[in-house]
Amino acid sequence: MASWFIRLRWVAVAGFFMLSVFLSLAAPQIIHVKFLYLACFVIFFYNFECFLLLKQIRDAGRLSAVFIHLQVALDWLVLIVIIYVTGGIFSPFVFFFILHIIINAIMLPAWQCYVYTVFSLISLAGIFCAEYLFSAPAFMTWRSLQPGKVSLNTALLAFPVYAFILFTATFLATAIMARFRQRETEVRCLSQKLQDNLQRREMLMEATQAMISSYDLKSILEIIVRESTAILQAQGAVLRLIKPGEESLEEFASYGLSEAFVASPFITRRRGIFPKSPDDIIMVADVQEDPRIIQPQEMLAEGIRSVISVPLAHKGTVMGDLCLYCGRQRTYSTDETSFFKILAAGSGIIIDNARTRLELETKNKVIMTFANRMCHDLRSPAHAVQSLLAVLAEGYMGEINDKQKETVKRCIRRLRNLDALIRDILYLTVGKAPAQENSFCTVDIGAIAEESLQLLEELFREKRLTVTRALPAEQLPFKESSGDMLRVFSNLLENAIRYTPAGGSISVAVQRAEAGIIITVSDTGIGIEAEEIDKIFDEFHRTVQAKKFSLEGTGLGLPIVKNIVMRYNGFITVESQPDKGTTFCITLPV
Repeated sequence: MASWFIRLRWVAVAGFFMLSVFLSLAAPQIIHVKFLYLACFVIFFYNFECFLLLKQIRDAGRLSAVFIHLQVALDWLVLIVIIYVTGGIFSPFVFFFILHIIINAIMLPAWQCYVYTVFSLISLAGIFCAEYLFSAPAFMTWRSLQPGKVSLNTALLAFPVYAFILFTATFLATAIMARFRQRETEVRCLSQKLQDNLQRREMLMEATQAMISSYDLKSILEIIVRESTAILQAQGAVLRLIKPGEESLEEFASYGLSEAFVASPFITRRRGIFPKSPDDIIMVADVQEDPRIIQPQEMLAEGIRSVISVPLAHKGTVMGDLCLYCGRQRTYSTDETSFFKILAAGSGIIIDNARTRLELETKNKVIMTFANRMCHDLRSPAHAVQSLLAVLAEGYMGEINDKQKETVKRCIRRLRNLDALIRDILYLTVGKAPAQENSFCTVDIGAIAEESLQLLEELFREKRLTVTRALPAEQLPFKESSGDMLRVFSNLLENAIRYTPAGGSISVAVQRAEAGIIITVSDTGIGIEAEEIDKIFDEFHRTVQAKKFSLEGTGLGLPIVKNIVMRYNGFITVESQPDKGTTFCITLPV
């Protein structure tokens, strides 16, 4: 504000100077022009000093207010002198008081504006007395070309008129500025509310994204209490969930509170502040006065003065509450409680989803464990039956006719398919299990690719397939759980062999890139229809064309590959055209 006042005074200096020049040229006999030039110089000088002084006190709020009053006082003193020497009570510069009243109303409180108005009237009274006792020092055309005394009647008539004009101007200016300041305050409050709401929504979005990206229930609850405390500017928060099938509460996460306070068992579902329904919001403005607080001394010792508790509910059932603790007496506004309720409702949904996911993972683990044991139990008798049939087919147990031999061979093929299915289910259960750090070992991806090609070399020869290698000369080290990368190459190459017609070609490439290690397996096989590409990684899914081309296959090879790749935070892409071939590209971050 002070700097604005200084800039405005530069404009006044320029305007006063141009007026002086005009009067000196148009009517030099009317007024002492030299004095006007002197007044311009005085205003310029102290304004320049104010400009230099402002740089030194810019950061001092109290000194800045004193500085503004100093400027106003200097301006009024200079104006009084100018009025006196330019005609006294009949000087045209008398009405410049109104301009200063407007400027004061912009910068100062209303009562200070009235003080300056009273000061200006006292100054005018002094000028009237000086003119009555002595004479006006200036020459004004509407008075006379000679100095003269002002009559008492003229002074008594002019002073009330000036007083009425100045007080009216002060009243209008301060009333308008008071209304303007009220509007400004309302706009500032509204802007602050909008900024607070925007900040809350940004924090809510960040918290929601963090909660959605995490599958650990404990981590989700810690995010909720931490972000709730920050969003609503509380001292701390506690999130408690009802134990399934019980009446008691268990504290799952807390933030900003001592362990001793959080562990205090003085709140249950039937005692203390706990919401009884999904719409029940409990607000305690002062823990010392509210009878619902069972042990207020513990809260006061913790530095807590107010509490708000919002239910965590989902599908009409209260599953717990989110309780905020504040270190001062506080009553939350409707906007804050509504926002807090939205936060709690979203948290309830996320908690329910996390619990459901945890239950599904537990059940899935049981299913996988059962499948693993079942496959192990099936594999031994299947191998035994396959060996006995092979002995029977070779005639070691007596001669059999051709029809019997063909039947035995068909049984052997079926058992091989069964063995492949058992093997794939075992690999699938292993691929879905989290990798154990202690089982990791460092392997060379290029060497693994070459080993896979050599293991399947007999199959390449049987179908007269041309194999192209593009493997790096240097080693590409990669940490894996033993056998994972060999399974990846084996499944992709077996698929390529199975669905590529005789005489076709297969290519394998391994290279290092900025994204990590890139593995590419291409073939000139039957390809995949566009609408089937999104389904090929589904378990037990085989395309219609694949079923027509080959009866063999379990539909588990590609799901196994995808599960293994995802375990290492990699990703796999597919490009394929029917009857032209397929390319699988795997990116593994190093």
